Amino acid sequence: MASALRKPLRCSQSLSLLLKRFSSGRAATNLDSGKNSSDALKRFIIDKIRATGPITVAEYMKTAVSAPSVGYYGRYSDSQKVPGNLLSVAPEQEKNMSVHLVETSDALIEQQEKLLCDSPSTSTSSSNYGKEAFVRKNTTKSGVPIFWYKTLADVPEAFSIFVANEFLDALPVHQFSRCADGMWHEVYVNIDKGNELCFMNSRGENLHTRGLLPEEVRSDKERKHWECSPEAGTFVNEITERIVYNGGFGIIIDYGHDGSRKDLSFRAYEKHQLVNPLSKPGAIDLTADVNFGYLKSLVVDRAAVFGPNTQREFLAQLGAEIRLRRLLKSCNDREKQEILIKSYNFLMGDMGERFLAMSIFPKTLTGILEKRGGPAGFALPRQSASVENS
Repeated sequence: MASALRKPLRCSQSLSLLLKRFSSGRAATNLDSGKNSSDALKRFIIDKIRATGPITVAEYMKTAVSAPSVGYYGRYSDSQKVPGNLLSVAPEQEKNMSVHLVETSDALIEQQEKLLCDSPSTSTSSSNYGKEAFVRKNTTKSGVPIFWYKTLADVPEAFSIFVANEFLDALPVHQFSRCADGMWHEVYVNIDKGNELCFMNSRGENLHTRGLLPEEVRSDKERKHWECSPEAGTFVNEITERIVYNGGFGIIIDYGHDGSRKDLSFRAYEKHQLVNPLSKPGAIDLTADVNFGYLKSLVVDRAAVFGPNTQREFLAQLGAEIRLRRLLKSCNDREKQEILIKSYNFLMGDMGERFLAMSIFPKTLTGILEKRGGPAGFALPRQSASVENS
């Protein structure tokens, strides 16, 4: 299918999805799960710290999230669904479109293929190694070619639509604290006297405090904490370069803030409850709010960036309320109607404030997009009231 991506841009487009969570929330059945795996990973981290010293929060996250067969996303898939029909490409264009998924977990690739395709593919990571950039290919139930890759760099360059939904909040973050001495220190993960993982501050400034802390953060004497994800920055820079040189646009939706948050956000969830992020590495969901202000600052000089808007504003401008009313009108099942209303209010309520959306376009389109009042979902915000049961 690589040849299709080389057709003239008016005939070809690719949809690149970068997903942290995608499938049904079940553990992959062919992999070990539970306490033993978590204990093994925790022992590994403790032994590593004992041998080489404290590690950064970023290194801890990377190990806990992506360790093969043990890390959280090596074993589980957990879905937060965004109304896909509000973001979808028109059906008549599907014949000229291919879907490209970037996924590091083999277990999640299996889950995604089962969900999206009628039958398993014959092209797998092992059979395809060294031959093509993709690790798996298949055809979706609607007949669209679909490919899987381990990194964005492997996705063929062409006019592309990038969708990153709850992807960046799982990427490793570096955390910094300004202590009583007035200096910035990096937050590390260490071992306490009880041989348990704990947080500590670096003795003084290090390469990360000197290289990652912006001057405006240092000069803000009221600010005591700051965190950022260089990997998220690399990702946004990479898709921006592709958009600038190959055409297309990107949409990022995630937990986050506009850069104004002044406390640390790294946390963990187990069964939807907040837990100690150092308690069960590999068995709990680690996350940190995305600093959209930081990401925007990296690319605004060479791209047209709109947002971040709250998810409530974004979905309202895309017609979420109109879509809901049409669905309710076409549904005669009272129970299903209540589910639709509850889901709508969930997306537009608290989650509508906690999630932000940001779009990226080629800078050459700035004038056109501004003249029409911004791209869909990023025009002037409007109020959207909750829909009550009638």
